Amino acid sequence: MSPITARPLLFTVIVPLLLAAAPPSTAPASPRLEDELPHTFSGVERVVAVGDVHGDVQALKDVLRLAGLIDEKDRWKGGKAHLVQTGDIPDRGERTREAFELLMQLEKEALAAGGRVHALLGNHEVMNMLGDLRYVTPGELASFADQGTEPDASGTPRGQNGHRTAYGLQGRYGRWLRTHLAVVRINDTLFVHGGVAPEVPAKTLAELNRWVRQDLFPGNPPGGGTNSQGPLWFRGYALGEEEGTGPALDSVLQRFGAKRMVMGHTTDRDGKIRTRFGGKAVFIDTGLSTGYGRHIAAVEIRGGKLTALYPDGRMELVAPSPTPSGKLNP
Repeated sequence: MSPITARPLLFTVIVPLLLAAAPPSTAPASPRLEDELPHTFSGVERVVAVGDVHGDVQALKDVLRLAGLIDEKDRWKGGKAHLVQTGDIPDRGERTREAFELLMQLEKEALAAGGRVHALLGNHEVMNMLGDLRYVTPGELASFADQGTEPDASGTPRGQNGHRTAYGLQGRYGRWLRTHLAVVRINDTLFVHGGVAPEVPAKTLAELNRWVRQDLFPGNPPGGGTNSQGPLWFRGYALGEEEGTGPALDSVLQRFGAKRMVMGHTTDRDGKIRTRFGGKAVFIDTGLSTGYGRHIAAVEIRGGKLTALYPDGRMELVAPSPTPSGKLNP
């Protein structure tokens, strides 16, 4: 066989062998609506919940240091504690990406230490993923410019393409957010951004979270992520009359096996953690970001006790009274 005819044969033999020996791709699989994501956790000794961040990463760091969850180098030191951030990391502030990156880092570090970080979906996360930019500041938008695959069109805001790419299904932050839930239960407490209304079309947390997440994946009917009565938007427990709304809250807590619900979304302008319905509803959006007054606060749940954490000290909160049944659902 001549050298001229041998070369193609050698190529056809060696290249397939090299490809077969190559290591598999390390690119993470695309998130899917059908992915099973853990939503219930028990036996957790300490839980710390933090409300809306709105682009203020420094305020987020300050409240996490106040709670003893990160050190001076912004590394996890919370051990087996669970941190819940109840959504609305983006919009209204310019350092959203830094806040995302911090929580992405802390997720890994906490898990390695036996703890957890739960960054829940808020309405502003969903708005950004679906292209609703009403509350994105120019500086925040511009910070995503390096995420785009092509320059912004002439006459459009800087960072618009990068923002769309970053929040897309394959984007750095869109991929990450689509692996997160709207509602989790830790021990006997539900955590959610807005609130779980009694009308939600779900009997389990898995069904409830799927209803919210179906808005984030193409080809699905409208779900709870954009529904005005969905768990990212509902304000009934924050604003409704206790006498009329109390039974609704009791029914939801009983349905999902909890005795209290911790919520963000509705800002308390006095900067304090607030409880209603005999401690069954806890509101933690104190206006953490500078745009809302920079009120540093978190709630700690430990040994059945609820404590508000502030820079000037700790304050024990009202413990919830039992549900009408006197017990939790399994």
